Amino acid sequence: MDQPTTASVDSGVTVRIRGVMGIPAVIESLGSDPKAVFSRARVDPARFDDPDQSISLAVVGRLLQPAVASTGCEHFGLLVGERGGQSSLGLIGLAVRDSPNVEMALRSLGTYLHLYHGGQVMNLDVGVGDDVATLSYAIHQPGVEAVDQIEDGALAIFFNVMRDLCGADWLPLEVRFAHRRPTSVRPFLDVF
Repeated sequence: MDQPTTASVDSGVTVRIRGVMGIPAVIESLGSDPKAVFSRARVDPARFDDPDQSISLAVVGRLLQPAVASTGCEHFGLLVGERGGQSSLGLIGLAVRDSPNVEMALRSLGTYLHLYHGGQVMNLDVGVGDDVATLSYAIHQPGVEAVDQIEDGALAIFFNVMRDLCGADWLPLEVRFAHRRPTSVRPFLDVF
């Protein structure tokens, strides 16, 4: 049922369902029917029964397009990511949790992310002599739809990871996005 379309090529790059597990619940919470959205995207909803099952990154993008259209929510990916955290990262989340400090946790995440969530890269740049670090994230797999939604969700997950590591009061100095400014920035301000 998860067949590639001409707009999104499935090159075998996969992610674990665990990272996008919130998609059906967010669709439903926004008043739409998850089964109808999955049907439009030609994705079997049973794929979401096992959080450790893999799914192509291209299929995730193909699913997010009708989810955004059906719900009318342009920050849909952000809401999915907001439900995630270290547990969304599987075994990598355990390595992050058990790291001796925040820098090592983020370095582990950057080093091993591609093993759990393919087609994506995270980088950590720590400034010399100061307490500021820059965490960057991007999808490097061509042909993936809804990249903005996937990236928004990933940033929300990384935010939650940082809160787990640094405490509930931790806030970033700045969050930048590689897409156009949304109609409303309020949902982003609420999350970050």
